[in-house]
Amino acid sequence: MIALGLPVGFGLALLLTWFVFRKGGYKRRPLDAPPGPDWRFTGERFLDPPSGEMVEVWSRPKTGERAYVRARAG
Repeated sequence: MIALGLPVGFGLALLLTWFVFRKGGYKRRPLDAPPGPDWRFTGERFLDPPSGEMVEVWSRPKTGERAYVRARAG
């Protein structure tokens, strides 16, 4: 019974991975505000191709994480 479960489980894991990454990878939508007070604006801005919105890049120096935030007007 276990011998049958391993290939089925592996196949399901592959199917789930394909489903998540099939359109060019997992993409997070831009946030409306920086995630928290310990995040810093990097000075980077770019036009997000899927949404067509101007996006700012924020980073958390402690961990190196990056977050993409809709650019503020003005």
